[in-house]
Amino acid sequence: MKKFIFIFLAVLIVFGCQELDLVPENQLSDGSLWNRSEDFEIGVNLLYPSIGVHQNDWDSDIAFADGPNSTSNGSRVAPATSNFYNNSYRDIRRCNFLIDRAIANGFEDDRFVAEARWFRALFYSRLIAAYGDVLFYTVTLDPTSGALFNARTSRAIIVDFLIQELKEIAPLLPLQSELPGAELGRITRGAADALRARIALFEGTWIKYHGSPGDANERLDEAISASLAVINSGEYELFNYGPNRDQSYRFLFMEVGNDSREQIVARRYDELRSIEQVAGDSRYTITRKMADMYLCTDGLPIDQSPLFGGRALMTSEFQDRDPRMGMTIIIPGSFTIDRLDQDGTGQDFPQIVWDESLYDNYKYITEFYADATGQIAVYFYHMLRYAEILLIYAEAIYERNGMITDVELDRSINITRARAGMPSLTNAHVSSNGLDMITEIRRERTIEFVHEGFRRDDLRRWRIAEVEMPMALMGVQFAGTEFETATLPDGSLRYPDPPAMDIDGNIIVEPASQRSFNPARDYLEPLPAEELVINPNLRQNPNW
Repeated sequence: MKKFIFIFLAVLIVFGCQELDLVPENQLSDGSLWNRSEDFEIGVNLLYPSIGVHQNDWDSDIAFADGPNSTSNGSRVAPATSNFYNNSYRDIRRCNFLIDRAIANGFEDDRFVAEARWFRALFYSRLIAAYGDVLFYTVTLDPTSGALFNARTSRAIIVDFLIQELKEIAPLLPLQSELPGAELGRITRGAADALRARIALFEGTWIKYHGSPGDANERLDEAISASLAVINSGEYELFNYGPNRDQSYRFLFMEVGNDSREQIVARRYDELRSIEQVAGDSRYTITRKMADMYLCTDGLPIDQSPLFGGRALMTSEFQDRDPRMGMTIIIPGSFTIDRLDQDGTGQDFPQIVWDESLYDNYKYITEFYADATGQIAVYFYHMLRYAEILLIYAEAIYERNGMITDVELDRSINITRARAGMPSLTNAHVSSNGLDMITEIRRERTIEFVHEGFRRDDLRRWRIAEVEMPMALMGVQFAGTEFETATLPDGSLRYPDPPAMDIDGNIIVEPASQRSFNPARDYLEPLPAEELVINPNLRQNPNW
């Protein structure tokens, strides 16, 4: 089965009369007047492609792609260089340049300068999540400046700055509803509050579980406040696809979900900020751990629910489960559209050659044919969406208070569950069934955001990666089930070459012996070795 996800084939940035990349960055002011708001709009457009795309969780415990990888098996070493590191500081420099010119020319409160400050906060938040303390600059430095050789700044100091920045720029940005059609996709007030909520939750839980300097409750209060600002704005709601309402979650990640009211920030494909072809072929598979996370329709885990249908048939474990399971994993034998050949629908079965677990990914797979020009899968990557804000609110409240009321659950997690067709989560349900509230809140987050690139960071901030990451990655139960005996139309076995299995007949995608997570090292990423040569004051993260 052929699948389409984003793959970058070309990037064209439109700058009008000011082509900012044609001269060295330390000379960007040459010939530039910076005396109109439009000048800053042209400059900030350069930053939009750096919103980025992260559509998988193969570096975690819930997905797998193209064989073992050095992130999960512990074999990686500190890289000589890093595109992520270099590009982050390149883009931060661009932000600082625009902000410096705004201050020098009286445009401090310009809307597009506020966008540049938002992007700077985004880039720094990503660096902090990866490396912890990092180099911190808020002005454009000359290449000969001694400040380039500073030591790293505490993440607590940087986060204080980012949160204050996002509070200050929010009133300078328009509401989502105020954007004209030609400006859809630009950074809004909701984007400032949403990013503040994301940063505050990450840092609050990091402090709580890692014992890092800072006040975890202060950060969690910030996450609650910021998420409430988004919720109370009335600007956003979960996507509802009218023609197929009960499949709204799946259609959100297709073309019809573009610019929906759930979208807060997206990696958008348009003429104003970037032009890209978006076609590709997915090669990642979901693990048994992820499949088993989906609750039954009575709201109970599969090991407690009488509704769980077992694994004897290819489809039995999908019965009476959270509908998002069937919107994320293709139910074997279901009819899906062949998007390349455009020959209608056909029965779809997983293939061992790339669906190693035999759980075949369905998320991001379009059902819409190519247009007359051959353009396919023109849809946006939702980098920040309203569902995340709802779940940030629920998690932050519980982490802050050690409890959450049913009213608070109803204004957050139960909204995402309702869209999926699942029963509400209540304190009585948790108590009467011996469940754990924080486990259920984290379960909902994992299910809602699978393949959106959150999982590894979540395991790290919760400080459970050392437990979850070294576990073997498993697939379907193969031996003794329909998978073992299924045949093709010609009568031959559908899976003639049995995969590697454990003693219970479950597929082993990656054995525990090939997986590793060193808690003394792997909670932070290694700085590129070349940076340490250039600036010995940086110092490498522990044990790299």
